[in-house]
Amino acid sequence: MERDNAIFRVMTRFAAFILAAFYVLALIVDRAAGVLYGLLIVLGLAVLIYRWKSQKRLFADQIRRYWPLALAMAAPMLAVIANEISRLQFSGRSIDAPSRLALFALVLWTVSRTPLRYLRHLQWAFVVGAILSTIKIHVLSHGGQDRYLTDFIPITIFIEMAMVLGTYGLFSIAWNSRQNKTQIAIKVLAAAAILYGSYLSQSRGAWITIPLFSGIALYSSGILPKGRKLAVAVVIAFALIAAMSQARLVKDRIADARNDIEQYVTGSNVETSIGFRFQLWHGSVVIFREHPVFGVGADKYRDALADLANRKIITPSAAIFAHSHNEFLFNAAKLGLFGIAALLALYLVPAYYFVRDLRHRDKEVRAAACMGASLCGGIFVLGLTDVVFLWWEVFPFYAVGIATFLSFIDKKKAAIPAPQGAAG
Repeated sequence: MERDNAIFRVMTRFAAFILAAFYVLALIVDRAAGVLYGLLIVLGLAVLIYRWKSQKRLFADQIRRYWPLALAMAAPMLAVIANEISRLQFSGRSIDAPSRLALFALVLWTVSRTPLRYLRHLQWAFVVGAILSTIKIHVLSHGGQDRYLTDFIPITIFIEMAMVLGTYGLFSIAWNSRQNKTQIAIKVLAAAAILYGSYLSQSRGAWITIPLFSGIALYSSGILPKGRKLAVAVVIAFALIAAMSQARLVKDRIADARNDIEQYVTGSNVETSIGFRFQLWHGSVVIFREHPVFGVGADKYRDALADLANRKIITPSAAIFAHSHNEFLFNAAKLGLFGIAALLALYLVPAYYFVRDLRHRDKEVRAAACMGASLCGGIFVLGLTDVVFLWWEVFPFYAVGIATFLSFIDKKKAAIPAPQGAAG
C-alpha cells in the first residue's frame, strides 16, 4: 500500500510538471501543446488503470458532476460526425482536432488529481509564459517594425492566448499575500509586457478583448453597486481604447481599417484586408442558407467558395481563403445548425461554471473563476473577427485551462471552512 501511494504521488507530481511545462512552452515551442496534452491524457488513463478500485468511484462522481461540460467539449466532434453521416463521406482527418476536446474528461481527471498547492504554483508558469511570449513577438516582429504573420501559429491567435496568460498572472495576485509586494510587482510587469506585445502584434481582434478582461475583473471585485458596473466597464473600455489609439502602430491599423471599409462601401476596392472579410462573411451566410442543417462539410468549404466565385457572389481572390475570419459563420457554413449549436455549447457551458463563482466569498476562488471566464470570453470575442478553433494549439490550450481552473475551484472550495452556524 505504501509503495502504491508513493507511485501515485509521483504521478500527481508529474502531472503538475506537465501542466507547468504546458503554460510555459505551448505558445513558444512547436508541437509542445499537443505533446503535453497527450501526456496528460495518457497519465489520466494510467492513474485510472493503476488504481481502478480506489479511483473508479471518484471518476464516476466527476463524470456525474461535469457531464454537461464533457458533452459540450465533445460537441464539435459530434457536429463533424453528423455532417459526415449526412453526406455518407467519412474522414479521420476531419475529427482529428475536435477529438482532442472530446477527451476532455480524461484531462480534467488528471488535473483534478493534482494537489491544490501544486495548482497554485502554476501562477509562475503563467508569468513565465507571458514573458517568453513577449520576447518571442518582439524578436519575430523586430521590435514592431515588421508584422509577421505566423511561425507555427498565426499572430492573431498567438497574441490572444499570450494575453490570456498575462491575464491569468494578473488575476493570480489574489493567490498571494498582499504583503508580498515583489511577487505582485512581477505579475503586474508580466501583464504590462504582454500588453506591449499586443501593441507590437498590431492585432485589432486581440485589442478588443482588453476591455472584456477589465469588465470581468470589475464585476468580480464587487466594489461597485450592480447598476454602475456596466457604466464603469464602458468607461474603462473607452479609456483603454483612447489611450492605445494614440500609439503609432494602433493609429496606422485604425486608419487602414477605416480606409478599407470606405473602399468596400463605395465599391472602389473590395479586395482589401477588411474587404476580403466582408466578402467571406457574406459568402458564408449564402453557404449556410443553402446548406442550413449539416453544412457543406469541413473538407468542402473551399469548394463552396470556388462555386460562389463562379457565381460572382465573391471575387476569385476571396475564394482562396481557408476560412471565414469569423468562428460562427465558418462553423455555420461547414457544419450548419449542428456547428452553431456545438460552438455555443463550447463557449457557454464552460463559461457557466466560471461565471457562477465570479462573486464567491473566497478571493482565490474568484480569481480562478476570473481566469476561466477570461479564457472563454477572450476566445469568443476573438472568434468574431477570426477563426480560432482552426489551429491545433488552441484545442489543448482551451481544454487545459478549463480543467486547471475548475480543479482549483473545486479543491479550494473543499478546503474552505464552513461559515459559523452553517451546520445548524
